[in-house]
Amino acid sequence: MNSLKQALIQLKEDWRNSLLLGCIATIFVLLVRFVPYLSAFFISLGLLFLQEVSNQYSQNRKWPQQFAFFKQHLLSFVVTALILLPTSALLGSAMGLLQSPQDFLQTIPLSLGLLILALYFYLILNHALRLNMESGTSLAKAIDIVALGSMKNFKEYFLVSFYLSIAILVSGLLGGLGFIVTLPFVFFATNYIYRHIKESGSLDKKANA
Repeated sequence: MNSLKQALIQLKEDWRNSLLLGCIATIFVLLVRFVPYLSAFFISLGLLFLQEVSNQYSQNRKWPQQFAFFKQHLLSFVVTALILLPTSALLGSAMGLLQSPQDFLQTIPLSLGLLILALYFYLILNHALRLNMESGTSLAKAIDIVALGSMKNFKEYFLVSFYLSIAILVSGLLGGLGFIVTLPFVFFATNYIYRHIKESGSLDKKANA
């Protein structure tokens, strides 16, 4: 829960840049979703890129002037985006259910369940990519390390996934405009939970093992 509080504080204190990030992310998703066949892949890749931009901004309080990290770790970004495709499908299914003519009492619980599952895997894969970039650990090993860490910190991962899912659910019900605020909140919370888990020392020990 501390990760969510930190994300909310940053969202409130730096609302201008948060809204800028949210507008860029929302416009990107809305435009790229019309790309035939490859839209889910490009959305996943773009969100991974924006997540890392957000991470660097949160740490340095300024936007990165260069994006050398993307070129340097391009293969890891591409592979992670491919692994994220089923998660993108879960998100798409959840949003589709919200727009269906079925009764809300039937669609909302199922949509929320799909979103929680999708967000949980989103956190794991983003953290694995970040561990890969920071420590040089292979992506496969990083996923294994983070997945194990998420089980040991299951309560925090689940609660963050749950509350982020509610925020996304509300944004979907508002016609998507809420994503301008929700997406930065997701980026910030993803960053803070990673930092919290890393500060415990378990990721570093396992990555260097």
